[in-house]
Amino acid sequence: MVKARFQIISKLFIFLLFVMIFSFFPVYAEEDDEQSEMQKRLDILEYGLESEISDLITTLQKEKDDSLSDELTKIFYKTKNVTIREKILSFFTIMKNDALKDYAIDIIEDPYDLKVSTAVLVIKYAAACGFTETAPAMAMLLESENEDYYDACLGAIGDVGGPDEAVFLAGLLDKDLPLGRRQTLMKSLGKIKAVETWDKLVEIAENEDENEYVRMYAAEALGAMEVEDSVPVLVELFESNSSNLRTYVMKGLSYFPGNEEAEAVILEGFRDNYVKVRLEAAAFAEANKFAKAMPNLLYRAKNDSETSVVYACYQAIGAICTEEGMAFLVSIVQNEKKNDTARAKAAVVILNTEDEKSIKAVLEVTEKTLEDTKKTALRYAIGKEIALHESPLFEDICGKFLSNKDASTNGIGMDIWAKNRYESLRSVMEEFSENKNNALKKKAAFVLEQAEQEL
Repeated sequence: MVKARFQIISKLFIFLLFVMIFSFFPVYAEEDDEQSEMQKRLDILEYGLESEISDLITTLQKEKDDSLSDELTKIFYKTKNVTIREKILSFFTIMKNDALKDYAIDIIEDPYDLKVSTAVLVIKYAAACGFTETAPAMAMLLESENEDYYDACLGAIGDVGGPDEAVFLAGLLDKDLPLGRRQTLMKSLGKIKAVETWDKLVEIAENEDENEYVRMYAAEALGAMEVEDSVPVLVELFESNSSNLRTYVMKGLSYFPGNEEAEAVILEGFRDNYVKVRLEAAAFAEANKFAKAMPNLLYRAKNDSETSVVYACYQAIGAICTEEGMAFLVSIVQNEKKNDTARAKAAVVILNTEDEKSIKAVLEVTEKTLEDTKKTALRYAIGKEIALHESPLFEDICGKFLSNKDASTNGIGMDIWAKNRYESLRSVMEEFSENKNNALKKKAAFVLEQAEQEL
């Protein structure tokens, strides 16, 4: 009897011991497993190797995630590691984060004690962020002709400079600068758009002995100044035999919508043998909804040998959105003899308009692709574009994407639902969240969770 009791107590003790052990270990394991990604990243910044921190910054750059900028700023001022400092500078440049503004101003005023590569990155950082306070210091570095910083300042000063810097740059044109620097200088002048240099730029643009690229940038800069007197100068330059110069003349004229002289040359651009000139003409038509260009756009869309021009014309036709133009785009989408890329391009243009009739025509074509395995690429392309838009017009096609046998089509249907949250299809999404297909199950659960959180 005593022995039996002892065995029972022993078993109970062992059981309780196991309960205690496993009640602790899962907690620690769970805590470790559930450690937030943010905490992991903070730990890397605090304790990580140079390579680990560098890799993390690369990841943040890809994700366009600026949430750790305060921590990165602290590391920047604390670390002596040049690689990490330069990596942070490059990241802040891409993100246009002004956290290091005061540092940048101080360095550009006196960069000589800093590693040259770091100082150059600081100059580029100031340009990307538009720190106008650095313009005088950049001009002084240019005036000193210090080779370490010259090219960086010459390219950057256009982003931060004003009228004074423009006059200073124009004066540099009289110096015997290498060709590459003359081209960079001209680009910077164009960015500043200072009318004080107009006469000088006209002289350069009209000088046939000047380098072609310098003339090109001068022509664009003349337009960017938006001085009406630039138009006749550019119109005359369009007669040049240089296709590159004609392209930049078109860029310059694009600043003068409504000007009859400028628009006449734009229309002439559609007839130019050089593809980039035609592309500039189409870009102007799109940006300004230039209805006068519709006949040219339709002709080029039907007949141009360059697909880039054809698709640029599609874009412009959609932007202008006349009945004739939209009917043409619909005909492309409906034409089964056309390649799927062209049909998808036209469909995307239509979906970005507010032309309900044309959009419905695209949806009809999309529905036909649901049962045609040879048209999955077209289906995917149109579906992905639909998923970017919020409209009751897409409710029916969303349901049909979700009910299709193809898993990728289902996934696109979920994207459409995520954008629009159609109540009539919520139950379908809930069914997917219990689906045997693990990928679709996870996606549906995530989309539904996001929908709940945003209510």
